Amino acid sequence: METKFQFQQPLLIILLILIARIQCISIDTNLLRTQAKNLIDAYESKPTDAILFWNAVLLNAAANDYDNSIADSPDQAGPTTTSRAFAIIHGAMYEAMNGFERIYISMYRPSSMPATYDVPRAPAVEAAITEAAYQTLYALYPKQRELFTQTRNNFIKLVRGDSSDNAGINKGILVGKLLALTILESRSSDNSQNQGTYKLINQTGYHQPDPTHPDQPFLSPRWGTVTPFVIQSGSQFRASNTVGNTLAGRRQFLRSEKYISDYNEVVSLGTRNSQTRTADQTEVGIFWGYDGAPKLGVPPRLYNQVVRVIAIKKNNTLQQNAQLFAFVNYAMADAGISAWETKYYYELWRPILGVRQGSPTTRAIPNWLPLGAPADGGGDNFTPPFPSYVSGHSTFGSAAFEMLRLFYGTDQFQFQFQSDEYNGATKDSITGRVRPNRTRSYERFSQAEEENFLSRIYLGVHWRIDQEEGRTMGRKIAKYIYDKLT
Repeated sequence: METKFQFQQPLLIILLILIARIQCISIDTNLLRTQAKNLIDAYESKPTDAILFWNAVLLNAAANDYDNSIADSPDQAGPTTTSRAFAIIHGAMYEAMNGFERIYISMYRPSSMPATYDVPRAPAVEAAITEAAYQTLYALYPKQRELFTQTRNNFIKLVRGDSSDNAGINKGILVGKLLALTILESRSSDNSQNQGTYKLINQTGYHQPDPTHPDQPFLSPRWGTVTPFVIQSGSQFRASNTVGNTLAGRRQFLRSEKYISDYNEVVSLGTRNSQTRTADQTEVGIFWGYDGAPKLGVPPRLYNQVVRVIAIKKNNTLQQNAQLFAFVNYAMADAGISAWETKYYYELWRPILGVRQGSPTTRAIPNWLPLGAPADGGGDNFTPPFPSYVSGHSTFGSAAFEMLRLFYGTDQFQFQFQSDEYNGATKDSITGRVRPNRTRSYERFSQAEEENFLSRIYLGVHWRIDQEEGRTMGRKIAKYIYDKLT
């Protein structure tokens, strides 16, 4: 099979192991042990496969990352770093499976890869996937190591069962660990730690902090320089220059019919107490939120939950699940890099600034408030801390939904999805009440994609052009990756 990278096992791998074992801060380990037991119990009551099991562990960890009782601050803060973590973890599981099956294109293959044809595949493959997931989770979410260790040890016992095939299990663990450390090594110098500082452009039409949250930081200002997983560079699919990348170009855009139309739409539909936004539109806006709220996390978790529902309903094989989740998460990781490159290249202001300040062709509404990204009891709703153009939600979501269309060869698929924004436990910051359970139904992937697209307009945190260009970008990235890896 074709490979993208070849690696030795230098001192860096040893250092990665040592760093991963550094003592982390005191947390509620009893809670993590309980979660580990619950994950195993759920698997035993309704078995899936190793990919779906460890995807469930990852989704649990990503929610924990935004739970103050477990993590005083996230290990993976924001959608950018989270999308990278998801891609590493699912990429490692994919490579571990493929190390035995050898049926798909491999992106990471160490030069010292041991032979895998000399042991029975079934227990070896599941052990390899388990160890790959464990090693990457352990490295990327260090505050939750107790959860991963307990879960890994108990799941290996289930994989082993009554079998006397210790050789297969041991070979699987060896291969899974080797491939996980290979991927971690390859990403250790990807520029993800070099985010620097952001210098504001104090001009009309340019990004500023949300005035209702003036101490807001600037999330991942140099994420566009991170080495992509599959695409060539963060600028490969940069959005069009419609909004202008010079002061003159920006002034021209702010006078355009497109900007006036987008302004009028967001004032009509995105105002906090809008009289034109319907109850269903409000629900759609919140349903696709996941803006770093407590116990919900960020968009990559949301779209993985959607993909999980579809994979289970499709009754995928283990091999198909390994490929699907790796491809979706590679696409979202590269979508994050590409979207953030565009965001900080153009630095377009958000509606809360554009509406409050006005422009030569639009009226200023000084105290205007959007419905806002749902804070879910973690404070007041807000506008996200990065430029508007393009929308991260639209780019991440369209990358995921386009990959689903490509993977299954159709847009037609009936499914239902319940968002954690409406799970009967999440509290609304505006009303102060717990939101009810809500499940939404879809006939096509594009129907769900369109809701995701519109949701940010209904929240008043994006212009329509952000959504349009993000959708185009996400779809292009998914197509590029699918063509490259199949």
